Amino acid sequence: MTIDANYELLRKLELFESLGSAQLKRLIFLSKHYQIQPGEYLFHKGDDTDSVFGVLVGEFSVILPSQDEDIIVDKPKCGSLVGEMAVISGGPRNASMRSESHSEVIEIDSELFLETITSNPAIAKKMMQLLASRLVNSNKMLESKTNG
Repeated sequence: MTIDANYELLRKLELFESLGSAQLKRLIFLSKHYQIQPGEYLFHKGDDTDSVFGVLVGEFSVILPSQDEDIIVDKPKCGSLVGEMAVISGGPRNASMRSESHSEVIEIDSELFLETITSNPAIAKKMMQLLASRLVNSNKMLESKTNG
């Protein structure tokens, strides 16, 4: 994929829409781009956390594994950033993420991600809003699974 194509895709990630051109290009040059096949896991619950991922193409399921039945708690779409909660908390991954289609992601190193959000107040605020929204949505999905 070309730099211009990566730039356009990264610019569409919900968190980075307010970044300037130079900051976006820096993220592209310092990040990795992957293609993921259907059924392949991007990460598993309990894995060490060393990066966040931007969903560029495809569909994913965020899964809480359980002994009885895995619970899908989110379905990130193109433009979503995933894995950031573990990076911010400094702990292991708290869910697994599986590709449901041919997908493409960009992997951003933890330190670069944290530097990007802490150096830009608008992005830090957006990050807080996204995390709060994700928590509310996850709670709603869990409630619907347990109540119905």
